[in-house]
Amino acid sequence: NRRDMIGICGRRVQDAPRGVRIREITEVLDSQPLIPQSLLELARWMASYYRNSIGICLFAMLPARLIPDPDMSIRSKEGISITDSQLADLLADGDWHILQDLRKAHPRLPLLKMVEIAEQNDEIDVDRKLKHRDKPRYANFVSVIQDADKPESLPPRQSEAYTMLMASDGEMSMAALSSVVSYSVIKGLVGKGLVRIIPRRIDPPPVYEDYPFAPKNISLTAEQDTAVQSISQGYGKFEVNLLYGVTGSGKTEVYIHIMRRYLDDNKNIIFLIPEISLTPQMVERFSNEFGSILAINHSRLSDAERLRQWQLIQSGQKRIVVGARSAIFAPLPNLGLIVVDEEHEQSYKQENLPRYHGRDMAIVRAMQSGAQVIIGSATPALESWYNQLNDKYRYHRLTARPFEIAMPEVEVLDLREQETEGLLSHPLLEAIESRLREKQQVILFHNRRGYSSYLQCLKCGHTIKCPDCDISMYYHRDTEELRCHYCGYGIPSPRKCPSCNAFSFSYGSAGTQKLEQNLKLLFPSAHILRLDSDSARRQDAHKQMYKGMKNREIDILLGTQMISKGLDFPGVTLVGIVLADISLNVPDFRSAERTFQHLTQVAGRSGRGEWQGEVLIQTYNPHHYSIINAAKQDYEAFATIELSHRQQMYYPPFCRLGRLLYSSDNLEYIRERMEAFGSELGRLSSLKSLAGVIVLGPVPAPLPKLGSLYRFHLVVKAPNANVMRQAIDMILAALKLPSGIRLQIDIDPVSLM
Repeated sequence: NRRDMIGICGRRVQDAPRGVRIREITEVLDSQPLIPQSLLELARWMASYYRNSIGICLFAMLPARLIPDPDMSIRSKEGISITDSQLADLLADGDWHILQDLRKAHPRLPLLKMVEIAEQNDEIDVDRKLKHRDKPRYANFVSVIQDADKPESLPPRQSEAYTMLMASDGEMSMAALSSVVSYSVIKGLVGKGLVRIIPRRIDPPPVYEDYPFAPKNISLTAEQDTAVQSISQGYGKFEVNLLYGVTGSGKTEVYIHIMRRYLDDNKNIIFLIPEISLTPQMVERFSNEFGSILAINHSRLSDAERLRQWQLIQSGQKRIVVGARSAIFAPLPNLGLIVVDEEHEQSYKQENLPRYHGRDMAIVRAMQSGAQVIIGSATPALESWYNQLNDKYRYHRLTARPFEIAMPEVEVLDLREQETEGLLSHPLLEAIESRLREKQQVILFHNRRGYSSYLQCLKCGHTIKCPDCDISMYYHRDTEELRCHYCGYGIPSPRKCPSCNAFSFSYGSAGTQKLEQNLKLLFPSAHILRLDSDSARRQDAHKQMYKGMKNREIDILLGTQMISKGLDFPGVTLVGIVLADISLNVPDFRSAERTFQHLTQVAGRSGRGEWQGEVLIQTYNPHHYSIINAAKQDYEAFATIELSHRQQMYYPPFCRLGRLLYSSDNLEYIRERMEAFGSELGRLSSLKSLAGVIVLGPVPAPLPKLGSLYRFHLVVKAPNANVMRQAIDMILAALKLPSGIRLQIDIDPVSLM
């Protein structure tokens, strides 16, 4: 392979491993190490545990701008035909084409593979350059020379430019000034010695607005003080603390008191949050408490912003890093404390490579660094709860809200007995109307985005499905398109049925878009904001939501699970859960736990200020234990029932899970190979000898087709991580991966879909 490759040097060795051919290093791209030794050790652990290459783990840690970009151009060779007809068509003009541009224009083509094969066959010319993306940006500014003698008169255009510069404190960017006058006018002023052109470094704008440094001396409640004192007993050493606290009980106050002590001792802190929507709120709170030592890290930042934050952290200018799961890789020296807020959240697990879990990586990094860990939640993951029951984690609890603020009153509405109007029962509609009359705020939780879940012909019954995934596509009214929520494939919404040409359709279960439309008809004077993964694509969507709710400019906040946790708005006195059954009906062993977590968390947004809160839960399953205990806000009762079920079925936390997901675009081929795999596994005596190991499958995955690939999976249950490793090693050794079939290994999956 003659391609230039970018790698990271982790250590020196005297001799090459046997069978490995070593190539000369053509260029060292960095003058200083990018990754500190602590992160290198973390990457090695992550690669071993999650069964990835260490390169994938290291590149996952770095901001994209720190990784030089191989800028590849390709063209067809004169007089030689390209075997791949699609690539031949793209290069038919014989000109050079930038590969990255081709990939953007044709996202569904496997261009990297096509180019690799064509290069091996010597059918194309390839030109590679390494483009350094971490170089600072500069822009030219026009600056007045203050002591220059200005002539009594200037030509009109030069006089206009000079006057503009003086009105702008003597300096403007070249881009701004040249949009008003021509470059020759500016050049004339330079020639007369009146102005100079100066290149200046352009740093990305601040990630968030500056908040005032205004620490609050809030007195702790007796429970909060007990938690702080108890956690402080483990100060300065590795241990995991589970802080359980009902919604609104003031877990953040406990975190802040512990953080102050670490900062006073010159120790630094990582604070993980599960959702980007929580970032503005947490940034404001921590900026008020700790000032300008705060750094931000999450996926919605631009590449330039992420690089700037990384550099500020690495230089020691920032001492607290707040962010989503990837913030655990911040190059923070002298680490003393890691906090994982809302530790139960599924979003801490990365679904693509390297498939790590942010909470678990936090615990490992703390163990390697000798740091203390606090994981907090009102609805802890059952694995965490089980660990504290078995004394692996220290346990602390907050059972009440401070300042004598009452928990909200919760009522369960059986939809089998209620009349509804646009998904909303009459009691819920009346409650919304009452709260709006009192100038109070409402949150409506509906965990289904889009307008409706499918489009079906009323004449022939045809339902339009994704051609790749064979799953009904969601109708999105705002863009008038059908979109697959699994692979992203979309088409314009048809005017007539593609099967029978009829012009009448019915719409499936309503999503947030349709509910928003109904609310605007029912409450025309209310200011309604929808926040889901569609509306949140705007970079400032979460910030605008936070400002609008904080300033009481939003009357009704409607959204999916991204509004269900962590948000603290005193004006919210009513939470309506539109359909509690959505997550309960998912075919996954965690469905009851997720239902309880969603309902308990979103219910906890109500009644955090001076007014009593109210929660109305609409459901078709009012007697399910997850819904009953969510209404009571009784985590321990729910956990007792659910742990009993998990133990009977041998699911986590009573075992460890591993998933081997096989996929291919050829259904008959993969089905045949999976049947052969099943027979081979049945004869694998070494696997049977491992105590406590159960292998399920291979069988079609619950989503059997996704993005044109047919999917089968093996699920491995083992009593601990070491036995899991042995079992997977045996399976991989026995079942050699055939060509044409892909394999994904997921350790500790949070979903088996």
